[in-house]
Amino acid sequence: MKQTKIRREREERRRQENRRLILEAAERVILQKGTSAMTMDDVAREAAFSKATLYHYFRNKGELVQELLANFFDEVKQEIQKIHNSRLAAGEKLKRGIYFYLHFTQAKENLSRMLMMDRGFMEKIRILAGNAKGAVSLKDRQFVDMIRLKRREILEGTAEILKEGMASGEFRRVDLDRAITFLESTVWGYCHARLWRDRKYGVKEATELIHSLFLQGIERKSAAWKGESR
Repeated sequence: MKQTKIRREREERRRQENRRLILEAAERVILQKGTSAMTMDDVAREAAFSKATLYHYFRNKGELVQELLANFFDEVKQEIQKIHNSRLAAGEKLKRGIYFYLHFTQAKENLSRMLMMDRGFMEKIRILAGNAKGAVSLKDRQFVDMIRLKRREILEGTAEILKEGMASGEFRRVDLDRAITFLESTVWGYCHARLWRDRKYGVKEATELIHSLFLQGIERKSAAWKGESR
């Protein structure tokens, strides 16, 4: 029984590693050729796998591209959870989380641009935003529901950091939903606006800017703030 368990664990690690290598290969191909021109043959060749092995993990190109987006959310979720579980003060955890997200999205910036040029991918984004018209396939709806769940889990992990700061007295008590909405909008808005600004902030500088401005609204003051919960 023990040997069987070890073999299963080893096989699962191998599968996860193969998926990682395939996704990384797909990213490189997309950056070279774009999503529309990418083929499964390209990805198999880039990953140094047989085409049969590639199809064992992903049935088609659309599924592979969807997994890239899902993987983006998974990586953010895992890092936020890691930061939350650390022994840092809540304010430092918040800063680490902002820094990671800005650094991560900047590293994926070219990939994001290539994906945004793909009509099929953008249609799923419109579904995600609730702006799609007409019939939507069950498969696409399930995918969008999965992405929404992953996003919610990321926000819940961030909310736990804010709750921790409020419980310790480091932050003043605020409405969590409003605070998370504001923080998400600020970080996402910065990532979008960054593409249009003449001056490009470095990740560290941008982190300090967002972190300090956000904390001005939640750090504890000597006097009660208007709207503060008691």
